[in-house]
Amino acid sequence: MVTFAVLVCLYSLYFLIVVVNADTPTFFKMLPLIIMVVSLNSALKHLTSLNCVTFFVDRIRYSYIIKRNVEIKYSDVLYMELRKQITYTVQIRYRNEKGEEKLFITPASFPKTLEIMLIIADLCPNIKLSEKLSNAVENLRTKAE
Repeated sequence: MVTFAVLVCLYSLYFLIVVVNADTPTFFKMLPLIIMVVSLNSALKHLTSLNCVTFFVDRIRYSYIIKRNVEIKYSDVLYMELRKQITYTVQIRYRNEKGEEKLFITPASFPKTLEIMLIIADLCPNIKLSEKLSNAVENLRTKAE
């Protein structure tokens, strides 16, 4: 999808340089610009969105393509909540290496988000869950058994 968006952007740029001239109607001058903006937006969304969630023995890693990865130790996780703002997000409050409280927010549209939250709830020893999330986790645990 990223490759397609970049190719569309490059073709729009080519169209602007080769085809568009002073006699071209305004519509055909603006259309490639609009297509470029939409394709660049799509490419950036795909490059900066959550790409992979990896569970290790002592930590979890949230990986992105061009953003910095976020690693959280299970023992440092304090609180997890599923919140609906405009869309659903998973919010994890944790302590970093310096002892400061940090808030990690990721969209809940990532595949198998409920299973990921269940695994986090099982692996983190001192995690507190929001009331709704604790009910959902208990429901998932009973269905898994």
